[in-house]
Amino acid sequence: MKQTYSRWIIEIVVWTGFVVFPIILFPTLQPFIEKGVLNPALEGIIIAHTTLIVFYYFNYFYLLPKFYFTGRYSLYFPVAALCLLTLILIMQSDPNFNPLPSPPFKHAVLAFIFSIIVRFLMVFLLSLGVASYARLRAAEQQKLISELSYLKAQINPHFLFNTLNSLYALAVKKSDRAPEAILKLSSIMRYVITEANDEQVSLDKEISYLDAYVELEKLRLTDKVSLTYSVEGDLSGKRISPMLLIPLVENVFKHGVSTSETSRIEINIRVEQNILSLKTKNQKLRHDKSGDTGLGISNVKKRLDLLYAGKYELTINEQEKDFTVNLVLALYA
Repeated sequence: MKQTYSRWIIEIVVWTGFVVFPIILFPTLQPFIEKGVLNPALEGIIIAHTTLIVFYYFNYFYLLPKFYFTGRYSLYFPVAALCLLTLILIMQSDPNFNPLPSPPFKHAVLAFIFSIIVRFLMVFLLSLGVASYARLRAAEQQKLISELSYLKAQINPHFLFNTLNSLYALAVKKSDRAPEAILKLSSIMRYVITEANDEQVSLDKEISYLDAYVELEKLRLTDKVSLTYSVEGDLSGKRISPMLLIPLVENVFKHGVSTSETSRIEINIRVEQNILSLKTKNQKLRHDKSGDTGLGISNVKKRLDLLYAGKYELTINEQEKDFTVNLVLALYA
């Protein structure tokens, strides 16, 4: 909405300058009003330039989308030429429309027509350029939405697969915690279905989602695993792209938990003003032979590049025994 207001303000300023510039350029237009009557030459310029502005929007909103961008050039250019001819005839029909308020000279008519054509071409090219840029931005935005939808589609099945494995482990053990786990999974999936399709969500909802996920994972942890999970800072009034942090948290449990080895995993989230810092750390276990960070981190990198270009830092540090990820992210206000 703010972008729309800004655009209209810019256009009003530009068009005002377009109409006022000749008044500054030609001293013969002064005085503007004499004996209560508007200077005829000034009136002509205002009407002429207003007509050009009307053509700009007629071209932008109707001719370009209906003919030019659909490839119907054989119709578009004749209609545009007809608009130019109509403009010339209108401006020649009344001497007040003459945009050259100077004494007549030998080729005054040709100069008059040439000045109309030049200004018409300026407005014509401006509307074509702005419309082409707008369509390019729209295409890029649609591509961005498609890529993000694809990445989200990867996240949800991946998350569900890991969670169902956790539930399966509890069911095999006939654990009394299985019903609680199913209830938590239900709340998590409700968030995924109802909230994760939005472009942004409140940070406190996203963190609540992470809390539920960590609690669900804790149900399957044994005494061999030492888990540290902390959230610090004020979460209120801040927004974030949904499902952005979960792959990094998932990665810790996927690669840092074992039923046969002792391990230590750490997840720390800190919010200071509009900056979020997420640090995860897990030991590299002998049973984990994959040798990579999985789909999760790769997915996060792609989404960060699309949504937070220039507004994040992602550092991955792989040592002999530990694997550490640090994400610093500028939040939406």
